[in-house]
Amino acid sequence: KMQLRPAANEPGSHPNYSPATAQQPSIVDFLHPGYPEGEAVLLSLPALDDGGIDFDTALAACGLIAGNRWSDGFFSLERGGAVSVERPDDGILREPQYFFHLPGPLDPPYPIVPRFSHWRFPHNNLPPLWQKWAANAAATQRIGGNVPRCCILSNYGDGLEMAHLLPTREDDWWLLNNMQRYSRTQQFSSNPIDGPANLVTLRADLHRVFDERHFCFVPKRKPPQLVVHVFNSTPTGQLPILWHNRALHPIPATVAVQCLFTRFAWTVLSPSIFDEFLPSSSMPRRLLLWSPEERKWKTEEASPEMCRQMWTNARSRSPKKRSAARSADAADEILAMESRSLHDSGYFGRDTFENDGYYDDDLGPAEQDEEEHRGRSRKRRRRTEEEQDLFQK
Repeated sequence: KMQLRPAANEPGSHPNYSPATAQQPSIVDFLHPGYPEGEAVLLSLPALDDGGIDFDTALAACGLIAGNRWSDGFFSLERGGAVSVERPDDGILREPQYFFHLPGPLDPPYPIVPRFSHWRFPHNNLPPLWQKWAANAAATQRIGGNVPRCCILSNYGDGLEMAHLLPTREDDWWLLNNMQRYSRTQQFSSNPIDGPANLVTLRADLHRVFDERHFCFVPKRKPPQLVVHVFNSTPTGQLPILWHNRALHPIPATVAVQCLFTRFAWTVLSPSIFDEFLPSSSMPRRLLLWSPEERKWKTEEASPEMCRQMWTNARSRSPKKRSAARSADAADEILAMESRSLHDSGYFGRDTFENDGYYDDDLGPAEQDEEEHRGRSRKRRRRTEEEQDLFQK
């Protein structure tokens, strides 16, 4: 007699998982010492690392928001910063809050990068643990050649999609930051952002959650190992229980550490994670804004209204037409133009599945037809007029 198997229950494979009893994890707050209590939260991260947050992950996250200051930035338990918090033996920060300090006086407060569009890639200056992971990976000769036909999280071989680490709709940021140097393509017609350096294989459902910036990949421990880090849970609570701190299956040697770190920054600076500093302020904020014309960061003071406007538009599904700036203040005028014209693309939508010539063999005709039927765009986003004249006066 044919034996039938019971219904599958993949989340049930975790012995401690129960949807009815799943609870929100505790939070670790990272504060700006230059702002008063109630106005100082830079980041609030779920304490998923054994009741705390990984030291190196937190340092890299706070450092990039401060303008890539992980080399001289440090944590302290008090606002004055007289005593720094060293990396614990187990690498986990377990106190409910820490101040993130930079050298120098607290007044004026050090400026903060408000959006991914203003963040600059730190060429030749990745955080030490990321550099160490890249060196170890190169020394051990990660799998080369074509991307393996399996999900790097689940090891599934079916229902796969190619996931961009930095979405193709961020191609302007990619070019302005000279990221093509890390993604050399073999075909003249290929866009470097669609090259193997910026692509990993994920199961379709995980790809969707990945594109919603719930998690990314970070190195942890010493020697470093690349694992999943969950920044935002899902309504069921399954995501951190099933995937947080899971080691990845082997990834191709073609995947660039620079693209992995860019994905980390794109995740941290999403409006669902960097979600308090801009919208919750009742006082002006000092911000680091990138000037394309001058090719440097400019420190500007933004009113609370402008900060909320920037954060609100970061969550927008599509760009808004620019209207005339109403503020008489020069900084507010710049921020008003930026706020109304730019959005953090990719926050709500799916990543595009570009026809780049590398992965056509991975999808059969039926699968390619399915991709087109689902309406995924194959057109590159063009730089808008508003983006081009952001800092033109």
